[in-house]
This record gives sequence, structure tokens and C-alpha cells, in this order.
Amino acid sequence: MKRISTVTLGCKVNQYDTAVILNRLPKSKYERVPFSDKADIYVIDTCTVTHKADAEARNYINRARRANPDALVVVTGCYAQVSPDELKAVEGVDYVIGNSHKFSSLLKVIRDGESQEEPQVFISDIFKEKKKGFETPDIERFPGRTRAFLKVQDGCNYACTFCIIPRARGRSRSLSVEEILKRMEKLSEAGYREIVLTGVHIASYGRDIGTTFFDLLRHIDREKIVNRVRLTSLDPADFDEDLIEFIARSETICPQFHVALQSGDRDVLRRMRRRYDPERFLALTNLIREMIPEAAIGSDIMVGFPGETEEEFLNTYRVAEESPLTYFHVFPYSKRRETPAASMAEQVHSKTIKDRSKRLRALGSRKKKSFFESFIGESFPILVETGSKGTTPNYIPVRLDRRDYSIGDEIEVTINAVKGEEALGTPHPSPAPVT
Repeated sequence: MKRISTVTLGCKVNQYDTAVILNRLPKSKYERVPFSDKADIYVIDTCTVTHKADAEARNYINRARRANPDALVVVTGCYAQVSPDELKAVEGVDYVIGNSHKFSSLLKVIRDGESQEEPQVFISDIFKEKKKGFETPDIERFPGRTRAFLKVQDGCNYACTFCIIPRARGRSRSLSVEEILKRMEKLSEAGYREIVLTGVHIASYGRDIGTTFFDLLRHIDREKIVNRVRLTSLDPADFDEDLIEFIARSETICPQFHVALQSGDRDVLRRMRRRYDPERFLALTNLIREMIPEAAIGSDIMVGFPGETEEEFLNTYRVAEESPLTYFHVFPYSKRRETPAASMAEQVHSKTIKDRSKRLRALGSRKKKSFFESFIGESFPILVETGSKGTTPNYIPVRLDRRDYSIGDEIEVTINAVKGEEALGTPHPSPAPVT
């Protein structure tokens, strides 16, 4: 039996892709082991959003080679698609497999691959390869997870000046509504009570196959295959009041929105080539809060985009502060070669970026704590993820004062305090059996 170890870097789309591969390896022939253990095969599914993500991938390659110099080391994902020559030059790599060949070649390499003196590369023009359809296979299980991811869309047709992901993922393409419902049924039968819909630009879902993301959600809500469905990041340019009102009425779609801001300054958004302005973002998030008072509202905010002045940063800070955001991820700008932003004048100094990021993250921590505290004394159903922790529908992590629950249990809890990055909750007594 071969021992295989995998690591997934980056977004939920990558996490889904890695899980697909693992699902297709027969348990009788492969044993999955932690990355720190000695394995026969190491698979590193990479991200390339930032320089830090690239460096992290190279670090995992080195770790694999140290753990077992004779092991097969396979690098796949977005970094492999965009920078195959760079990865070829890293000592210890046997195969570089881009997203263009992730599902056609990766399994074959895992089964039959051998150590290489010169790394073999499987890559092609992803825009030509991926124009016609969605190819990701389905999945039945997510080892170690209580919620399942379901990739419904891949790729992006837009061209934000800072973003390299369209080059890594290709054009937007969608899985049919019928196939999505079928895959949800399979995940439900496997015991999953919550499914997270993922995609590179999920709001673009359906445009290539004659439908819309809103229409997909209507089908999902009508079928009620699972109790909970979560959405990943939405672009402010691609949803409106109708979608918010629909989710407010839904008993299936969780009251959690992730609305990408990137910057709260109009001029910076224009330089980024985003398709909305700060007023649009504020109008949407305020409407969410009005229609769904308990909703969690998250965002992504970039700091230090080329030319960002202190005044422009303060505009972003003010929008984040005045908005009803309950959490946000702060990303220092990272120069990506062959993107328009990389050649823009007035690159912001790293010390300035670090300082601004620190200020914005402190604001995010205060807003998150305030949101959690607003629900002290309230009761929620939570899905247990460990024996002592679960998550509410509106994305509040709750630490339980008991540890005797099983992963996947759904229980009612009352939030009684907030500590750090989580709430503390007391489970309700189980109802007495009817006699």
C-alpha cells in the first residue's frame, strides 16, 4: 500500500479539487498520512494569488523532500499553471501539473509516476482548453469535514488589474443545475447537512449555459436537499435587492454574505478595474442588514494597491468602519507579473502596507467582537464540528461548555459570552422522549 500526503493551499475551489483526487484513490491501495509524515507520494495543490502563496508552495516542496528524499513530489494548481518553469527549477519536483491537466493527468501520475531527473510538465493554454465546459468530477466525501464543498463554477471573464487568477483558471464555466442537484443529493446521502457552493466568480454562474446564479438558488431552495447551503464571495456588481430579499425568505440559504470590497476609494477601484463604487457596496450591505438583521457580512479588502495615498486608504477605512461588515480579510497588495498593476507607478512601500494592514485588521477584530456580543442571550441551532465546537447559520463559531457531542450533530445553544474569536454557548437540554 502506498502512503500519500496532500496539502491544499488557497481557496475552497482548490480544496474541492484536492478532495476530488483523494476520492478517486482506492483505500485498498493508498493510505493518506499527514504531510509531516514519511510518504511515498506528496501532492501540493497550489495557490498563486500572492508572492506569499508561491513561497508557501516552495516551502512544502522542500518539506516533502526532507521527509522522504525518494518520494514522488507532484505540484499542481494555480502556481503550476501560471509559473511552470519556476517550479521546474525547484529541487525535488518530479511533476508539474497545471489546472489545464489536473483531472486528466494527476491521477495517472499518482498511480504510475516515477521519480524524474528532469521534472515532467503537463500544461496547456487554459483559455483554449476550458472554453467549452465544466469538467470537475463529483465527490462523495470530505475527510475530516462536517460541511461539504460543491464547486458549481470555475474561471473568470473579468480582468481586474491586480489579479492573475483568470490566467490560472481560464474562462468562466458552469455546472448544470441538474448536475448540481444530483451532486447535492449524493452529498446529503453521505450524511452532510451543510453544503458550501464554491467558484472562482460564483456570481457569474450560469451565463455560459443560459441560466443565472439566482435561478440556481431558487432550484436549491425549492428542493431542500440539505438543511443549510452557504455561499462564497459575491461581487457587488453582480447581485441586487432581489437576491437579498430571496435569501431573507429562504429556509435553506444561510444568512451569511461575503461581499468583495477590495477598496473603499472610488479612484482606487477604478485603477483596479472593479465594476462598482463605494456607494454601491454600502447600499448593498446596508440593505442586507435591513432585510436580514442577523446576517453575517464579510468582505475582502486589499491594502497598498499601487498609488494608494493615505487619504485613499482612509476612505477605505471609513467605508469599512461605517458599513455593517461583521468581519473582513485584509490582504496586502502583492505584485503579480504580467498583470497591469505590476507596472503601475508609485508602488506603495512595504512598511506602509504593513502599518495600514495592522490598522484595518484591528478595526475588523473590533467589529467581529461587537457582532458576536450582539447575540449574547440568543439561541441558535449549530452544526457540531468537533465534540465541543460548532457554527451558527450566521457564521458565529461557538465553543460549547460540554464535549460529548458527535461531529455532524445539530443542536440548539444559547450564546452566553464572547471570548477571543469565538462565542461561548450552552446547549439546550435534549427533549424528553415522547411516551
